[in-house]
Amino acid sequence: MSDLLLPRPLLIRLHEDVERAEYLLEQDRYTIGRLAGVCEILVRRPTVSRIHARLERVGSHFVLHDLSRNHTFVNHTLLTGPYTLADRDVIGLSSPEPLLRFIDSDPTLVTAGPLHLDENSMRFLWDHRPLDLTPSQWRLLNYLYQHRGQVCTREQCAQAIWGAEYLPGMDAENLDKVVSGLRARLRDVDPEADPIEVRRGVGYMLRTA
Repeated sequence: MSDLLLPRPLLIRLHEDVERAEYLLEQDRYTIGRLAGVCEILVRRPTVSRIHARLERVGSHFVLHDLSRNHTFVNHTLLTGPYTLADRDVIGLSSPEPLLRFIDSDPTLVTAGPLHLDENSMRFLWDHRPLDLTPSQWRLLNYLYQHRGQVCTREQCAQAIWGAEYLPGMDAENLDKVVSGLRARLRDVDPEADPIEVRRGVGYMLRTA
């Protein structure tokens, strides 16, 4: 089959500040921002940077890079590094408010085993059973879930939980408590549940199987 006949992923507008209703992602690289003539995906919002973010095709996926000083968000979570977009991810620019939704034409997605996020209730389920999480535990699990299969540093996890710089001397014990509490909540619903891999001295990874 010709490459031209294959389905292509899309970005769908979720707010009128985005210039077009949808963007068919046929190129290997796109710039997102408010600078007309430079940004292929134009967002007319004063708080959005002139060149705010970049989308880059890597293999069969698109990776989102934040290029701004006032942040990019995926699924209401602050982006702290390159992020591989998954089907139905939502993108916020300068605030968590979703402006764009990514639609994968071939959503052969990396999953996290029995773990699933119900986007309607924003609750995590383990094998269809709801997890009773504190706000800090939810923010940590959400960050790991959005970066599943990737090692997330302790600094990145702390930023996701508290929205502040990680200070090892002050925050290490609190971060350890959030992680251990989250792992305990997972074991409450399934004694065999242990999807969070600890990388000593580095951070954590949510396993994909």
